[in-house]
Amino acid sequence: MKSRLQIGGHPIHAMAVSLPIGLYTAAFIGDLAYLVVRDPFWFKLAFWAIAIGLVGHLGAISTGLPDFLAVRAEHLQRPDAWRVATSHLVFGIGLLVVQGLNAGLRNFGEVPAGGSIAMPVIVNVIAMGVLGVQGWYGGELVYRHFIGVDMPQPEESHAGKHKGKRQ
Repeated sequence: MKSRLQIGGHPIHAMAVSLPIGLYTAAFIGDLAYLVVRDPFWFKLAFWAIAIGLVGHLGAISTGLPDFLAVRAEHLQRPDAWRVATSHLVFGIGLLVVQGLNAGLRNFGEVPAGGSIAMPVIVNVIAMGVLGVQGWYGGELVYRHFIGVDMPQPEESHAGKHKGKRQ
């Protein structure tokens, strides 16, 4: 099924998801760096990566929604694709909620008095797990169910075109 939102034949959703994936991963790396070097820069970087990632996440959801609705329209013919698409969306919304909580726990990037960031780090680990599961479902949609893929039409046989002619 060809993607409903495209630029130059390329699905916009596939492009849009790279922003939150990259930023959420950068936030996780920022947390790990803070735990190692205790430089507040890394905690602040993690906060801003999550905050900007949330904005990008809304864009990713909004560009994937038309394809989700197209799968929904044909769910009786493709129940497996519908189940996977629904799981992908549910995990995507779940990740949005988890990362919203994560941002809220971070006090605008200021390290709490005493330096303990256990709760935001735990939430970030959970977020990375949810991101992985959501990505797996997204891969299932593309590679197993061909959602968002513009399948080429079979070409006429070259043998039939030039029958009896020398090339």
